[in-house]
Amino acid sequence: MEQAYWLTRKRASLESAEAATSSLARLVHYDLAGRYSLKAMAAETVASDLAAALPPAIYARRNKAASHD
Repeated sequence: MEQAYWLTRKRASLESAEAATSSLARLVHYDLAGRYSLKAMAAETVASDLAAALPPAIYARRNKAASHD
């Protein structure tokens, strides 16, 4: 969810950069787009780290309980 937010912000900044009339404004929007891209990558990493943090024993217990029924 957080990653989608940052990617949306990145796209909006790129569109703003294309529509900018001055080179300074264009530069600022491209800079923001780069920062939002990094935030999106960090959010993806955090999400995958959280998924990997779940102990496999939780799943093993569910499967064992189901097989004993």
